[in-house]
Amino acid sequence: SAYRETKDRGFHHGTLLLNADLSRLANYLNPDKKKLAAKGITSVRSRVTNLTELLPGITHEQVCEAITEAFFAHYGERVEAEIISPDKTPDLPNFAETFARQSSWEWNFGQAPAFSHLLDERFTWGGVELHFDVEKGHITRAQVFTDSLNPAPLEALAGRLQGCLYRADMLQQECEALLVDFPEQEKELRELSTWIAGAVR
Repeated sequence: SAYRETKDRGFHHGTLLLNADLSRLANYLNPDKKKLAAKGITSVRSRVTNLTELLPGITHEQVCEAITEAFFAHYGERVEAEIISPDKTPDLPNFAETFARQSSWEWNFGQAPAFSHLLDERFTWGGVELHFDVEKGHITRAQVFTDSLNPAPLEALAGRLQGCLYRADMLQQECEALLVDFPEQEKELRELSTWIAGAVR
């Protein structure tokens, strides 16, 4: 969870697991080497469990109601809850502008701490390993390793990705641009393009 306080309001977000598949969750809490290695602030890992294990039969509605009632009890006041969503934004000064800014790629990636991303995949035509260093949403270094018998397109890709925006559509565009110089390897390049775009989403 996280909390932020400004002069006139507080923001809090957190995660409650009601009845999640914890075996799948472990894959995300214990990322393998293909996942991101952030150079910013690391998260503190905590033990997790489902609320249904502690209180069998509990529902989502009951959890929401209990949290709401606890909030009212703590602050000694009852108010009408306001649901905020992309389709229903509150009429508050500067809210629309703030919402648009914080939903943008520039906010979510352009201001992110520097990080490295390692991707690897095995195709029928060879294995590929990509190393990206990303700063302020741009790839500052790209290395490609492959055991393909035709490594030239991949070597060219490494050069094209230097300075590229770290966005799925931009990476896919750079891959597909190689079709002009390497038309005989269209199948391989399209497979590579689809994989990279999916891996960085």
